[in-house]
Amino acid sequence: MGKRYYWLKLPDDFFRQKPIKKLRKIAGGDTYTIIYLKMLLISLKNEGKLFFDGVEENFAEEVALELDEEEENVKVTVRFLMAQGLLQLIDESEYELTECSRMVGSESASAERMRRLRDKKASQCDIGVTQQLHLSDVEKEIEIEKDKEIDNKYICPEMNSGQPQPKVEIEPVAENRTKVEIEPSCSKAELKVETEPAQADVFIKLPLINGDDYLVTKEYVKELKELYPAVDVEQALRSMRGWLDSNPKNKKTPRGIKRFITGWISRDQDKAPRVPDKPKPVSQNRFNNFHQRDYDFAEYERQLLKRE
Repeated sequence: MGKRYYWLKLPDDFFRQKPIKKLRKIAGGDTYTIIYLKMLLISLKNEGKLFFDGVEENFAEEVALELDEEEENVKVTVRFLMAQGLLQLIDESEYELTECSRMVGSESASAERMRRLRDKKASQCDIGVTQQLHLSDVEKEIEIEKDKEIDNKYICPEMNSGQPQPKVEIEPVAENRTKVEIEPSCSKAELKVETEPAQADVFIKLPLINGDDYLVTKEYVKELKELYPAVDVEQALRSMRGWLDSNPKNKKTPRGIKRFITGWISRDQDKAPRVPDKPKPVSQNRFNNFHQRDYDFAEYERQLLKRE
């Protein structure tokens, strides 16, 4: 897949918005505003999502590590953004910057190169193509007549035999022919064809935030069963599907869907009742390897007393 560039488009009233004004009035507010902008930038490729991977003890400390900012400053910024509704908790490992979606711009690498070329100079290729598209009907007729004259003047060497020769058509040579070079967006080696699993191999589809479906294969279900033996994995996946359908705003990204699945099932695993330990086998006689006899000493005592 070709490289893609993203940028942040701040609205003209960004610094006039009440939450931003309030943030800047706090002691150290300019630092907190810069931290908010840096959080927006790192979330661009993930549609405004930030993820907690558990590298640090909490989300704010992990963001501070990624942004190279002081932990206390990041904690203040995170608390303020959540209080103002600018940062929303999706689940234990996923957060969303609610204003990011309307401030994102992107373009492919090939489009970016072509834009720079157009800004630098108007290429001769574009001029030639434009001239050809605007030829008048009279100019087209002249081109056709020239082609006919070239055909009539063409003489085959075999005409010296006196026999009528068929007319040989040649490709007309167009004057001022323009060479158009098209820059490929990516080479053949870069093209990746992702083969989707067959319908028979898919157990369930989980809807994603981009409108696609994540295909949960039967092989993946088998792996989950081995990892979480105390959980009914199939029913857990059906519950996930129902929850995502009922909460469309909380649908996951292609990157975060597996974290969502394992997090859900691991919580079910922790809640599952513990299986009682198997009773320990009766220890065998350590002094010999034959079957140890059982004696009823009380019965022997009664028999001895009767004899007396």
